[in-house]
Amino acid sequence: MAIQYFAKVTASDHETFQKIVKHYPLSSYNDWHLKESSRIADWRARRHTIKMVAVTPNEFTDYCARKKAPQDIITFKAFLEEKGGA
Repeated sequence: MAIQYFAKVTASDHETFQKIVKHYPLSSYNDWHLKESSRIADWRARRHTIKMVAVTPNEFTDYCARKKAPQDIITFKAFLEEKGGA
């Protein structure tokens, strides 16, 4: 059974991520949360484990600086997996 990592962010952090993460979803926090909830339900239906990872913009910015990685959605997802698996 695989683990799927999802970001657990506040509404204000969601707006900040929209500004700093290239290709981060541009929908409102409520729409984004609804879509993420649907994706979580889909993965659970496939018997995957879901892990919610609390993340802040400062943590992500520090991670990108440490890894010398671009601030894009691919790096964001890698950060979630790394932080969630720790």
